Amino acid sequence: MRVLRKIYRLLAVVVAMLCVSVAMAEQPTISARFSKDSVEVGDWVEYIIDIEKDRATQIGVPLFGDNLSPKERREEAKAKQSMSTYEKYDEDIFELVEDYPLDTINIDGRKLHLRKRYLLAVMETGVIPMRPAILYFEKNREEPDTLYSDDTLRLKVASYMELDTTLFLKADPTSQQGFGVDSELAGSMLKDEGLYQQKNLPFIFAEIKDYAIYGTIALILLGLIVWWLVWYLRNKWQGRERVVKPAPKLPPHVLAIKALDELKNRKLWQDGKHKLYYSSLTEILRVYIDGRWDIGALEMTTDEIISALRDVELPHQSRSALIAILRTADMVKFAKATPDAEENEQSFIDAYYFVENTKSVTEEHNEDKRDITFETKIEE
Repeated sequence: MRVLRKIYRLLAVVVAMLCVSVAMAEQPTISARFSKDSVEVGDWVEYIIDIEKDRATQIGVPLFGDNLSPKERREEAKAKQSMSTYEKYDEDIFELVEDYPLDTINIDGRKLHLRKRYLLAVMETGVIPMRPAILYFEKNREEPDTLYSDDTLRLKVASYMELDTTLFLKADPTSQQGFGVDSELAGSMLKDEGLYQQKNLPFIFAEIKDYAIYGTIALILLGLIVWWLVWYLRNKWQGRERVVKPAPKLPPHVLAIKALDELKNRKLWQDGKHKLYYSSLTEILRVYIDGRWDIGALEMTTDEIISALRDVELPHQSRSALIAILRTADMVKFAKATPDAEENEQSFIDAYYFVENTKSVTEEHNEDKRDITFETKIEE
């Protein structure tokens, strides 16, 4: 049993060592790109290398320009002598403008995602191929190796000559200037080397990122402005609806006259509905008294209404007419009396002129408080 345990432990150690050695032996992976796919000679372009490597793997990035220290120059010469596969980029093609520090983009366990950036000035024309490469040193190994990317980059570099429109001029005796445009030459040069080729090249985000950023900001601002205008106009319209004042409440005497006119048109007593007729007539008067003098006449008996109006200044004829209407209505409702047509008509007329003779002076702007009778109406 002990022997089996020792064997298992030994196997576990061997497996662990194999896993570590495999992890240490794993090569880095690289990918690279230019920030633009085409430039003019002398323009600046950014060269970007993304590297994924194990923590135990050391790397060396490409060197550009003359900004190397003496120690770095000796190391570079030693590397070139010891390794036939090592390449240093031609200084006649690229000139280093700025060398950015090596950045750590992401860390995932033992995996590191690094990024190296250079700002380069392109000094030659034509299509420049570049196969990205780095040096890497595995743990416990003294000699480095070169790792190449699977893809080869190509940078189109146009010359000033290709964009010089004076090249398209030719002698033209018919022209006042003595020269004209050679359309055939211009078309062929632009098609082969210039704008047509540039037009067919795919876009790189770095070429349009400024326009994209500014366009996005402009769209956001435009959206905010539209949203604010909609919000402002809607609130302004709702506010206008809120400040619309309701129609002023009609004076009590106007409501009473309208109700009396409607009651007359119903012809209740003419159809034998005396109780309903007098109930409606007294209810109109009770509502009018409540609105005119703030007396709760709707909840009062006839005697209580008469008592409540004792302190109110009323024309004598109007007070007597109101009492007669209320008493007659009580006889009809409780004693089942049936007044004749003349009495029914007189009750309606008395109610009408009670309202007319007691309405508020301020509402009518009329200081004349005399009693209105058939005679005064005829005189008017």
